[in-house]
Amino acid sequence: MSRGCKRRFHNFIQQAVLLAMVCVTLCLFSRHVVAEAPIKLAESPLEQRPFLVKSQITTSGKVQAATGKGEKEELALKANVVFEFHSRRLPSAGRDALALREAREFSAAKLTTTVSTFETQAELPADRQLIISNGDREGIVSYSPQGALTREAVDLLEIPGDPLSLLALLPLTDVRIAEEWVPADWVMQMLTGVEAVETSELKCRLDQATDTAAKVTFHGKIKGQRLGTNTTVSVAGAFLFNREQNYLSQSKTIYTITSDVGTVNPGLEMQVTTLLSRTLDETPGRLTDEFLASIPLEAPPDALGLTYQAAPWGMTLQHERNWHLFQAVYDATAPVAILRLVELGSLVAQCNMAPAPPAPDGKTTPLERFEADIQQSLGERFGEIVSREKMPTDDGRQIFRVEVSGNVVIKSVQGRADIPMLWIYYLVTDPQGRQASFVFSVEPKLMEQLRGRDRDLVASLKFVPPIRNASR
Repeated sequence: MSRGCKRRFHNFIQQAVLLAMVCVTLCLFSRHVVAEAPIKLAESPLEQRPFLVKSQITTSGKVQAATGKGEKEELALKANVVFEFHSRRLPSAGRDALALREAREFSAAKLTTTVSTFETQAELPADRQLIISNGDREGIVSYSPQGALTREAVDLLEIPGDPLSLLALLPLTDVRIAEEWVPADWVMQMLTGVEAVETSELKCRLDQATDTAAKVTFHGKIKGQRLGTNTTVSVAGAFLFNREQNYLSQSKTIYTITSDVGTVNPGLEMQVTTLLSRTLDETPGRLTDEFLASIPLEAPPDALGLTYQAAPWGMTLQHERNWHLFQAVYDATAPVAILRLVELGSLVAQCNMAPAPPAPDGKTTPLERFEADIQQSLGERFGEIVSREKMPTDDGRQIFRVEVSGNVVIKSVQGRADIPMLWIYYLVTDPQGRQASFVFSVEPKLMEQLRGRDRDLVASLKFVPPIRNASR
């Protein structure tokens, strides 16, 4: 099962407590309604006040996995996640979504997902608790100044109802009770993480207000593509704004999501409910003025890179965020990790990575043997060897690269179709004889778009001590 279904969720007891807080606060509106004068709902980023944020998220629905022959298997999905973190605003890096930036120090970020009867857990590592979250039109981009994150950590940090996204709902001008406004077109995209938008609508309304608080409701719907998959998201929610101290204090957001089976993720039909509370904090913790001043306006390119850890094999990779783990089987007769490069919603290439038998006496497997194995594995798909080379390294590793052309045969009721294909094979051997193999599959017309990123991925491979019974 793809990891794409392992996101966003919560704890029932904490949800009930927070919901009760929201209900109690809303009761105040029946006794203290303000006059008809317009009111201002704005939170200044310049003050950089410290907040304590708690978020509880629940998800329920179905996962649809492709089983072949155009059929799908539906599995029940339940998930819950709890977040708790300190936060402080960072200076604007531009207009619109780029102006929404925040430094966060997490004390809790744990996800539990159950698909059918299979349960998995994900948690933010203890050495990656400091997170920088930058607003972007397509969502919140998070990275850690403490080091590279994994894909699981990045997915975990995609918080539905993220407070930065909710701040984008605030009106740009003073509003009256019962007045409605339409946020900028990028706000709904940022709130849902949909990458390519077909249609989008979002509307907010000031429902009630007292001298101390205001209640805003919002609802919208967006259709488009996420990771190249048709996706529809409906959003409905409400938030409370503390008028005495000028900050968004509580919210409840409900997402209804449907998406097709895609290149990376399974199909989804689910409802996600987020309950959020923000309170002014007495201390900034590690988010000191000095720390905030050390954060650049734009994330350094290396900070946005991710790490992939195949712990049972004792291997790690560094890769850009467009590479997504599709499937990993660590303990089997044919172990393999499959990564897919998705760019602008389209599949560019697939990479199959696997451990290879160690070379005898620490010697490298001969290139001729490697090429013979390639031809045997491709069988009738094999065309010809386009190129072969030995890549230079500075750490004693030997890397063979062999590029092969051929055809993939697809048979259907309409007949037979031969699709041209390129396969790029790598064999990596370290000085101790440990080996790993890679094979990249890419259509010839997409080689220019691949732009040598196969080389970058393979060159980043490091052999480390394996961790038995490790899970991702």
